[in-house]
Amino acid sequence: MDIVALVPAVVGIALSPLVVASIVFLLGHRGGYASAAACATGWVLSVAVALVVAVLLGERLPAPSEGGTDVRAVIEVVAGVLLLGLGIWQWTVRRLPDGRPRSAGWSDLMAAIGPARAFVVGVAWFLTNPKALVLSVTAGLVVGDADPSVVAMVGIGTAYVLVAGSSAVLPIAIAAALGRRAEPMLAATRGFIAQRGSVALVVVLVVLGLVQCVTGVVALL
Repeated sequence: MDIVALVPAVVGIALSPLVVASIVFLLGHRGGYASAAACATGWVLSVAVALVVAVLLGERLPAPSEGGTDVRAVIEVVAGVLLLGLGIWQWTVRRLPDGRPRSAGWSDLMAAIGPARAFVVGVAWFLTNPKALVLSVTAGLVVGDADPSVVAMVGIGTAYVLVAGSSAVLPIAIAAALGRRAEPMLAATRGFIAQRGSVALVVVLVVLGLVQCVTGVVALL
């Protein structure tokens, strides 16, 4: 299996500012550890389920035949175009005049939710995240196309989920390890996401979109 082909999906899902921001803001409230852990759990489980579904889809796609169209390559090109389109949409529609994302107001609501709702939020952020869904499909096609053994698939899938979900778990681990000393770091992260999160997301979407388009076009040629 071409492990390198999984890198764009892993990095793109890991760099999801909204779920990271949710967890960081939850950690800033009293009793936030339980809610933050529940939110991260919902996100990571969603990443795992999406990969399984995408792998099953990839295994059912026809293998490229001599002189025929490579369906997987076409999907990669389409995924790249979608990511580029999402980047344009994020830049032109989802930003306030000062550059902040329009969804920034939700941060004030984080203090009011408990673990059960936080878990639902983690799942919802994934299901309503077009970038994560598109990248999950492309990752599943890579794994399904390679058709690895069960042991290899479990190992690769576990590593994929751990790395893709690491950004959601890392703030909790840092807060638990450092205690109150982590607060300046969390505050700085909250400030960065509020001010630059939208721009960072656009950059990620454009880079990933170009990578997927180039990969798909090369496969077609």
